[in-house]
Amino acid sequence: MNHTRQKAGAFALLVLLLPALGHAQEQSESLDSLLRRTGVKVTEFLDQLADVKCSEDVLQEKLTQKGKTEEKVRSTFEYLVVTQNQGNEPLLYESREAVREGHGKKNVSMLVTNGFATQLLVFHPYYQPSFTFDRLPDAHLNGKTYIQVHFQHIKGRLTPAVLLLRGREYPLSLSGIARINPATGDVEQVTTELADSMKDLGLKSYSSQVLYSPVAFQGHAGSYLLPAQATVEVDTPKQRWRNVHFFTHCQRFSITVTEQVHVDKLKEQQTQKEQQ
Repeated sequence: MNHTRQKAGAFALLVLLLPALGHAQEQSESLDSLLRRTGVKVTEFLDQLADVKCSEDVLQEKLTQKGKTEEKVRSTFEYLVVTQNQGNEPLLYESREAVREGHGKKNVSMLVTNGFATQLLVFHPYYQPSFTFDRLPDAHLNGKTYIQVHFQHIKGRLTPAVLLLRGREYPLSLSGIARINPATGDVEQVTTELADSMKDLGLKSYSSQVLYSPVAFQGHAGSYLLPAQATVEVDTPKQRWRNVHFFTHCQRFSITVTEQVHVDKLKEQQTQKEQQ
């Protein structure tokens, strides 16, 4: 499989990085209990995300300072995430194979963003100690009630987000609000912004919003909560960008690895070692 890498213009954002529990929880549930439940669901999300491939449509827009579109590029990728654990740390490898890759004008730099499907690593047990969490008033939208939790990165601690600029990685200190389904513990929306200024690197502002929705698969009981849309906006003193990622046509798949061991050859190698 040949994988493509998108060319970065002035900035490239890499944010690394969540489907359902059971009974409804009362409003009196403590924040610590909620975070434990949500941490379990984020861990389950990573396991299930590794079983899914999706079509990722990306709209990259270069904006004027007044917010009008100056240039837009549309691309489509086959998207999947490979997960691996190193101790308690979740390691994610994002694969994006170009199905249709758009190209902008040569003299117009476009923002490259990826990894937003797993924005909710903030709530993974490995990263939770790097943030402070506060419960906000519940939100009532479209007939549903959501628990709202504000999170704030603790400066100097681990973060699942980085800014890639001129070949160097700079940790992103983020704050934001998550909307959590009280019945399941699933995070269905997360918004973020910079917790600390990065104007010294030329980053004036950054914001993102990621939405998740349940997806049912034929022949599989229950549903997966998968990323549906991610919107990213970045401002520098002279330039503005907005990227929107749409995740559709998700399919479950499985990988089977078969390893054949030649016993006679291993015995021969072991005999040679003993004779040395």
